[in-house]
Formats: sequence, C-alpha cells, structure tokens
Amino acid sequence: MSAFNYRDFIRKIRQRTWQFYFDARALSLPDGVAWEQETNAVHAGVLEALETLDEVHRGAIMFELVRAKRLANWKGIQALRNAVPLAAPMLDDFELHSSDEERALWALVNWPTQVKIAESIMQFDARVEKRQWWRVQLSPGQTISCGPEDQKFLRDAIALAFTPKRARLRACEIDVLTRHLDGGVQLDIRVEDNLQRNFEFDENDHTVWREYRPPLRMTVVIYPEAGAIDMVVPGGEKTRTKVLGPLAKHVFKCALEPITMPQPLFLLNRLRDGVRPDEHSGLDLRDYGVDHVRLSECRVRTVVAPLCDFSIKPPGIKGDADVLDCVRAHDSQLMTSGFNIVSGVVSLYFGPTSASKERVLHIGLKPTGISNLRDMNEKDARLAENLVLALGVKQVEPPKKQVHGAVSDVEGA
Repeated sequence: MSAFNYRDFIRKIRQRTWQFYFDARALSLPDGVAWEQETNAVHAGVLEALETLDEVHRGAIMFELVRAKRLANWKGIQALRNAVPLAAPMLDDFELHSSDEERALWALVNWPTQVKIAESIMQFDARVEKRQWWRVQLSPGQTISCGPEDQKFLRDAIALAFTPKRARLRACEIDVLTRHLDGGVQLDIRVEDNLQRNFEFDENDHTVWREYRPPLRMTVVIYPEAGAIDMVVPGGEKTRTKVLGPLAKHVFKCALEPITMPQPLFLLNRLRDGVRPDEHSGLDLRDYGVDHVRLSECRVRTVVAPLCDFSIKPPGIKGDADVLDCVRAHDSQLMTSGFNIVSGVVSLYFGPTSASKERVLHIGLKPTGISNLRDMNEKDARLAENLVLALGVKQVEPPKKQVHGAVSDVEGA
C-alpha cells in the first residue's frame, strides 16, 4: 500500500459515517463544529479532532484508519464479502454506503471479527502470483473434512512432518476460515521453525543473546467444486510434500496427485454477489450497447446435508428476475445455509441500433471456463472474457512450470 494520506481518506467518508465512528470511539468534534454543517466544515472538524488527540490515543485511531484504508479497494471489499455468508447484515449495509472507505470503516467498527478474517484472506490473495504460490489440480466435488477432530489430527501430522529426528515435537497452529464468496476453505498454518538467536539490548541496556522460536507461515485454500488447491508455502517440493501428505490423509481421506493446473481458476460462487461488473474494473457494459444483464440459469449444490443439486431456470425474458432473486424469494434456508454454484448462464441483452435489432448473448460458465466461447464471434468472445474478469469469476493462471517426474513444479520455487 502507498503512503497513508489520512486527509484524503477523511474526505471520502460522509458525515453520518464519521458521526457513527466518533460516537463508537467516544470522540468529539471541536467547539463550533456540528455534524449538521456542510461537508467541508465537518471534514475539517474531523481532521482537527484527530490531530489534537494525545499521542497514544491518536496512534490507536490512526492504526484503525490504516487498517480500513487497506480494505478500501476492490480486493479488500471482496475479502470482506468472503468473510460472511450471503445473507449477512453486513452485506445489506454495504449497499447504503457510497465508497469503499465507508464500507471498510463501518465494518471495522461493527464487525471486527469479520475484518480480521478478511485481512487474513486478503493477505493470502496478495501472495498469489508470487514465487511461493502453487496451484494443484484436484478432482472436482471432493468432500473435505475440517471438523475439530480432523484439525487436531492434521495439526499433529504437520508438526510431526516438520520435526527433525530425535527432536522435541514442534508447535503448530491452524486456523480454518470459510471463504463464503469463493466457495473455498482456507487453512492458515503456522508451524515452529528452527530456533534462532538475536543479539540485542535488554532492559538494563546490556547486550545479551536472546533465543526465539519464529513461526513458519503457510496457507492452503481448497476449492472443492472448482477442483483446485492454492498453496503458498515457503520452500520447494520437499516442503510442499510435508503439507500435502497430511492434507490427503486427514482432510481428503484419500491420496492426492500433485499436478499443477494448466488453466486459470473459475470461481463461479462469485456470481452470488450479482452480475454487476466491479466499478474499478474499467468495464462498462453500456459501451457495448448492453441494456440489461442477468444470471438467467444456474445449477447449485448444497453444502449441508442432505447434499443435492438444484437446477434453477426462470423465464428467459429480458425484464424478468434473475436466478438469485428466485432463490431469495422461495428458499431462504438455501441462501443462509450456503450453496456452491456448479454451472451458470449469464445473459446480456443488447438494445437495438441502426444496424441491428435487439439481441441476447448467453455466456455459459463452468468451473473449467466459458463453455460456449468457441460458438461466439470474436467481438462477443472478447466481451465475455472481459466480463468474467470484471466479475471476479476468472482468476489468474498458475505460473509457468517445469515437470519433474510425476510432479509439475513452479519455476524458481
């Protein structure tokens, strides 16, 4: 993140949100400034109030604002949406705010636990595409086991795998996070690394050697429906094998063949957030003559027992509701308990022009990509690919790889 410009941050948040924040943190505006005054006066009052705080209090507030600023972008808001189920109140409140800065600050005050989860999700997303990232192919539809007992066995197995022979068993911690918007499960793994020593000054200003046990941080994200595992593990193939072995035994209950995926990942669950392109993507469907866009068909799979699939296809008329509206109206249990989108169709309705009549473009989506891309002309195909990127459905491709025996490895890892 670039240097934090808190003055610019203050200006992007409306008075009512600042008033809520000040009330929540027991802050007051300077004398002569009221929340009912015009915008510039209130923003100036907020700035003065924050700058006149004592050093300790101001440091704590600025730290909160920096956290909000880190989430005040497309990736941050997606991470916040990932941290809560589809019908969560936080998502309803997001529609009432005018900027990502407001959404992030509002979430920080009202849902601090979800913000911590979002920060962990965003931290992993920032490391994807980097040198230590590896995407592994997985048979789609795998059942994963991440209950308390499974977590204990996994924790013990990873700790044992990283412990040298005849050494004390190393400590290990695992946090299990549900990525609601992506339909994935994130495992944040911390295992004790080699003992290290620091030469430093103590409280008596004398130099001493101090031993400490640093954690080795690893993250694994499992996408059962998309058939992929994303791994960010420092080290090479040997280190990854130490993690994949326990995962196969205690999470999947079956053997895993670690092969790098040759194609980008499609996260169809992001269609649950609607089919409106992100405002930061630069894609405006009106530039292409599109009057209306809707999710016109999809097949969903429940994530709680009894496991089953539902095919939902409302009438294919331009003005009719999309699939998500039908689900919300007729099956609130499915919406709140969770589901994964297995396949779907996004329909774009083009308005008439001087050269053509009204027409519709149907984009078929599967976990492996756009199913009917070859049936489109070049212009429509380019629009379809840009749309799935703007919706956040299409993810980046895995790095280039070298194949070593049965395992496809990342170059330079």
